[in-house]
Amino acid sequence: MAGDRVDSMMSVSFGLDDPKRQVKHGGGSEFLRVALAPLRSKDGLETTKLIKLKIRNEFARLSPSKLTANLEEELREEFLGIRVVGTVVADGPTRVVRFCLMQKEISTSNKLGNAVRRQAKRSETYFSEITDGAMKEAGFSSTRSSSSLSTSSSQQARDEEARELILKATFEALELKSKRVIPSQVSAQKHALAGTGVFKKHTIDQDGNALGDDDQDFAFRASFSGFVFSLIDQEPSEIAVISLQSVKMLSKWNKQRGKDATTAVSVGWLQIDNHCPNAPFPVALCPDSTIEIENADGETENVVNLPEQPVIAIGINFAPKHISEVTCLRSVTVAPRNIAVGVDLAFIVRLQRFLLGAQDRLEQASEDENDEGGELIWKYAESRELWPFPNLQKMFSACVNASGAGKESRELFFEGLTVFPYNLSLSVASPRAMTSAQAMLEGPGAAAIHAAVRKGDLLVTAGSGAGVLGVKIGRTNRTALAVVRGIFKSIIVDALLRCEEASLAFPGIGIRNYLTNSPQVTTYLLAHYLAALRSNVPSLLGSLAAFGNPLGLIRGLGDGVSDFVSEPIKGLKKSLEELDPTFVIDGVARGTGSLARHTIGGVADSASLLTQTLSKNMAVLTLDRRYAQKRDRSLHQSNPSGATPTIVDGIGTGSAKLLKGVYDGVSGVIRAPMRGAEKGGPEGFAKGVGKGLLGLVVKPVVGLSDAATDIMIGVKGSVEGGTYNDIGKMQQRIKRASQLRPRRVFYGRERTIREYKQSDATAAQLMMTTRLAGEQYFSHVDMGNAGVALLSVRRALILGNNPGDGDGNERACIKYKNIAKVDVRQIPTPDETIQWGVVVLLKTARQDGSAVEVISCDDPDVAHEIYALLNKARSLLSSISMR
Repeated sequence: MAGDRVDSMMSVSFGLDDPKRQVKHGGGSEFLRVALAPLRSKDGLETTKLIKLKIRNEFARLSPSKLTANLEEELREEFLGIRVVGTVVADGPTRVVRFCLMQKEISTSNKLGNAVRRQAKRSETYFSEITDGAMKEAGFSSTRSSSSLSTSSSQQARDEEARELILKATFEALELKSKRVIPSQVSAQKHALAGTGVFKKHTIDQDGNALGDDDQDFAFRASFSGFVFSLIDQEPSEIAVISLQSVKMLSKWNKQRGKDATTAVSVGWLQIDNHCPNAPFPVALCPDSTIEIENADGETENVVNLPEQPVIAIGINFAPKHISEVTCLRSVTVAPRNIAVGVDLAFIVRLQRFLLGAQDRLEQASEDENDEGGELIWKYAESRELWPFPNLQKMFSACVNASGAGKESRELFFEGLTVFPYNLSLSVASPRAMTSAQAMLEGPGAAAIHAAVRKGDLLVTAGSGAGVLGVKIGRTNRTALAVVRGIFKSIIVDALLRCEEASLAFPGIGIRNYLTNSPQVTTYLLAHYLAALRSNVPSLLGSLAAFGNPLGLIRGLGDGVSDFVSEPIKGLKKSLEELDPTFVIDGVARGTGSLARHTIGGVADSASLLTQTLSKNMAVLTLDRRYAQKRDRSLHQSNPSGATPTIVDGIGTGSAKLLKGVYDGVSGVIRAPMRGAEKGGPEGFAKGVGKGLLGLVVKPVVGLSDAATDIMIGVKGSVEGGTYNDIGKMQQRIKRASQLRPRRVFYGRERTIREYKQSDATAAQLMMTTRLAGEQYFSHVDMGNAGVALLSVRRALILGNNPGDGDGNERACIKYKNIAKVDVRQIPTPDETIQWGVVVLLKTARQDGSAVEVISCDDPDVAHEIYALLNKARSLLSSISMR
């Protein structure tokens, strides 16, 4: 067995799957045979050692002093304190052996062994000389064939070459010894394991070329305060706003990839705001800030998910470029934060429709670019600038090629892949009803989606290319059976999809020394989280509001029992430390109080969810859509301050809702037939009589159920309310952060998209609470202490700061088509001061007989701004009328 040669200061690789390079020994374990001379030579046999490849940090020491056939006696004496140590280490996806000189103390056994080898060498030489002399005296001569002579000469040439290399390495080693730079065995193995010292970088690259000194180090650091993305559908209407805050990126690498490269990315805050009208959860996704606060009696403070913790942090450490072209990752760490998600079905459907539309738009843009051979152009509506449409496919391909992840390097080796566990708090609700003004602004498509979801007209469209969830838009129930089927379908959909803070636990991932590729990693991660999702199905079912959230009740009871046991123990420990028995009494009181609070509060919470579900479903049974929508809006506006209600508040609001239910039931007997007769004549009158009689029975039951819900909520708020001073341990859940900003406004009849201005968005929100609700926004003017002027595409509304002005805060409402002339003048006041004002001459006099409207302003610039906007709005209205 000839073996493979490794010269000094070289880094080479051999395929160890070759049977010639393997030796089977001891139960089939793989060993590597190493020696300091050709394996079939005498010195090779003397210095051969076996190294077990599958054991990291396995080593073998080879002694140069045993090279008796190639080194003189004096040189071997110099090598008594020197060894060549080979250590098995991990280099990317493979096990390799790194050789290094080491220095050791010369022991008595070393000297004795060297003397024995020296004497054996002399004896061998002596007997060889005697044997050759005897053969010559006897007349024997060695005769060899030509082939034997040829083989002998070639072998002599190889032996001579090996001898020259051994001598060269000998003199290099002796020079290092004279300089006293040869490390000890511990240091040599440490350098081999860590890749430091002589192993810090290769002297030749994978093609055998010497590495130059032109290597360069690069570092990249970026820090952004935040990014905001606005999702606008085709209506147009703003669906959601995605905000990323405190985004930080760091990367370090070198040109020749001979060192470790590091990349780190962290996102401090991630939030998705739901901007659909009347959204039950204004914030759809944000970090779950749940904290537990202990009292100030010396107990350990337990704080979870501090706001300073980033929502996600990713760190990747790349090993130097490996000769096998496998991308070696020393460590990949992903640390996510607990997430709170609250969505309604209408938001999911609209967001899905937006994403599918964006995907189709990108695919169409790519096809147009390929067909025309040019760039697709976007036109920015405000500045008329032309922007080239980005080819995302080319950009992604360029990034992949730049990272070296081509076809030849798809394999990945993970020395360590760690994904930390996290929890997801999920809440799902049905959408609230939209007002007629909101439906006008959202457009017919969005309004139809909300109506279909509320009726339960959902479709599961997975695998059809149209998303996962679909709706049947415009479906009507024309028969009695269809009406009954629609009612029960709405009830079942609401019962099965509405849940309250279901806690989903996703376990972490830990992989070590794993050779794979990108598709396999993706498949593994998907399988891991799908299995975790299946294991969370009981938690989802237990959190359904239709069942009263039994899992939340059990969790609360568990916390109460835990406090009932742990608080007295803590008090006892504190009493023993302070020699004061009052701590034991306080601990018993805290534990008993916590058990009572969690028990009563949990039962009240479950009961309120059951009665709330009953009320919602009974409201559907009334077949009165206007009543159901009005009830939804009243529930949404019942507690605008967000304060925790008490049992007194619950009794008060509950009594009012009970009376309201009885009143609606009795009045509906009269109103429903009249309304039906106006719309459908005798047939509509008959239907109205049926709805009125049904409402007479059902609406008082709805009022009674709403009253029970408010009382149960009040009971829960009373038993769980309190301060941190009188409650030993209290868990406070910061439900969700407020929205980042008001909803985007669109301008004019064409609903133009402009640069976002918070003042305009706030003014548009204010306009939805006035008589201008449902009209397209045009502009507004802040008049300071005088109030604000709101301008739609049809009319202008002046609001004053004094609540006594006009109808509420309304001082004047002017239709553009009724304006004859507008002027800015200085107007004298009763206190003989001069005030600026906008004088509007009307074509038709008001009810009080006046044909002049004066808009008082404190600032002349404000007056001129209102004047200009009124004239602009009039001209736009005139141009539309002339078409």
